[in-house]
Amino acid sequence: MEAIKQKEQKDLVIGIDPDLEKSGIAITGHQQILTLFALPFSQVVALIESYPDAVFVVEDVEYNKPVFNRHLAVRANLKVAQNVGMVKAVARLIINTLTEKDCRFVKVPPLKGRFKQAKKDRAYFSRLTGWEAGCNEDMRDAALLALYGRRNPKALVLRPSEVPH
Repeated sequence: MEAIKQKEQKDLVIGIDPDLEKSGIAITGHQQILTLFALPFSQVVALIESYPDAVFVVEDVEYNKPVFNRHLAVRANLKVAQNVGMVKAVARLIINTLTEKDCRFVKVPPLKGRFKQAKKDRAYFSRLTGWEAGCNEDMRDAALLALYGRRNPKALVLRPSEVPH
């Protein structure tokens, strides 16, 4: 992680796609991808601490509440449910960390439409964002969250300490 000066941090938007092993991370500035990578939870915490003035956009993995039957065997469905639960726990820990550190953040629902397509299709992602370097699906999702996730008018970004009680 390259250090960015304090005054430049205010212009950064960091997308986080939570995951159990390594969360997808995208650091963007002025609607451009600066870097993409994946980090385990402990390093996500260090990243949050390194960029206290950035805006964080986190995929709200709890937005879709139920785990639907995926027409798999019972054991396979239980494994999917368990994995989803673990990812939801990591996401909640990330949100708790952002809140404790009084960072500006917003949770956004999983992206749909062309953005979901870009997450799955690397060539389409490159055409949409201009990013040509290597990346995986989680990194692409994080980038799309950072670049397009705040378009929802309900996505108001405040520090937890700024929220009226």
